[in-house]
Amino acid sequence: MVEAEERLGIQEYVEKHDIEELVRMLVEGLLKAKPEVRPKEHWAHMLRLEQLKEDHAGEEEYMQAAAASEVPGRALLKLFEATKRITSEIVPQDTIRIIIQETINLLNCDRVSLFVFDKRLNMLVLNSSNLDVPIRVKPGQGIAGHVFSSCEIVNIPDCYKDSRFDQSFDKMTGYRTKHLLVMPIMDFEGECMGVVQAINRLEDEFSSAPHFSRIDEILLQNLTEHVSVALRNAEVYRAAIVQSERASALLRMIQSLSQDLGIQSTILTITMHANELVQADRCTVFLVDEGKEQLWSVASDSGKEIRIPKTAGIAGECCTKGKLISIPDCYADARFNQAIDKQTGYKTTSMLAIPVLRKRKVKNAGMVLAVIQMINKMEFDGEIGKFDDEDIQVMETFATFVASRLETSSLLSGSAKKEVGDTEGHRAFDSMTDTHVHGHTMQHERTGPSEMKIMEGDEDEADN
Repeated sequence: MVEAEERLGIQEYVEKHDIEELVRMLVEGLLKAKPEVRPKEHWAHMLRLEQLKEDHAGEEEYMQAAAASEVPGRALLKLFEATKRITSEIVPQDTIRIIIQETINLLNCDRVSLFVFDKRLNMLVLNSSNLDVPIRVKPGQGIAGHVFSSCEIVNIPDCYKDSRFDQSFDKMTGYRTKHLLVMPIMDFEGECMGVVQAINRLEDEFSSAPHFSRIDEILLQNLTEHVSVALRNAEVYRAAIVQSERASALLRMIQSLSQDLGIQSTILTITMHANELVQADRCTVFLVDEGKEQLWSVASDSGKEIRIPKTAGIAGECCTKGKLISIPDCYADARFNQAIDKQTGYKTTSMLAIPVLRKRKVKNAGMVLAVIQMINKMEFDGEIGKFDDEDIQVMETFATFVASRLETSSLLSGSAKKEVGDTEGHRAFDSMTDTHVHGHTMQHERTGPSEMKIMEGDEDEADN
């Protein structure tokens, strides 16, 4: 009797809610759509869409809700956890590392590459889960460069069937790239900050598709909104750290130069603080000998005097013309001689030469007291960049303070114009850690052993 009543109740419920029609609709939808998610997830999505239609949602509201309803709840939970971790970090390198790891976890893919646009370099800096050090890519180069330029989403289910895919990297490494999902990272102002690239989708509980699905696109698109915030925060943090370090370096420099220092300490102080201010790999402090119309310095490893004509090389041009010279790529500049680089193995990429100008006129003396020459701007990722406008501005301020100190120093007195080997000037650079003559210049290296002995009068191998 109970079973008969239950069957009757079920039949009434089925008829009332048109369950047979609902099942038919779900099965037809499953067969037509051939979804990349499991049937239960697809049916739940279709039911949510039916409910949205009954609620008479607006077109835009409906489209947004429809897209969101495609994503399984468990995947949304993973997205929420990923965004929490990404936005909780502000240190640049840690932020990049977390973005890569969380994207791998969210999409369940084999590798992730993150391209961040550096405006100063006009390059995309590539950080990848399979790279130990970042590399640089030109905007527009490759699929990632195209996505950055066009701000389009690219989802390639089979890379070897797509003409846009460059197979050379796979051939070189032996790795086979099967699927790609490449997404632009847009900030709140609509500017593209970079590109995130997911490689080789792995099968999991959310998708049985053999490539990145529509759900993966939705998840990654939502994640990149938070990635843009994290990258912007990291950029602001990095800028704040740089400004703080520069301010501290300037303060230490002012305090140091305000003391009654000897020749050796003065030169060492100028060199050390110049490196700190602009994160240069090497630095030269070249003094002007007006009596002999020469630039001079002293090698710390040999103690020998280095003298070159006042008009020689890039340092000479900076001195005679009294102008700042910034070279982003020395090998593309006709004034730069590559001979010493070839001899020593050191690669000079960027250069900044700053004249230290007199504040008051002196009879029979030029307007330049000294030349400070910076070599190879070091970026946060360890790569070499170019000296930017902020570097130039802070070095011009630095040169003003240096001028005040040098004008009252015995460095440029009559005794300093004598042969340095017989004066205190012979020991002027003795405590500097390392030097290298780089075409009529002597460059201070912050780390590493001396790369070459500096020979007196070796002017024939100048490269500046």
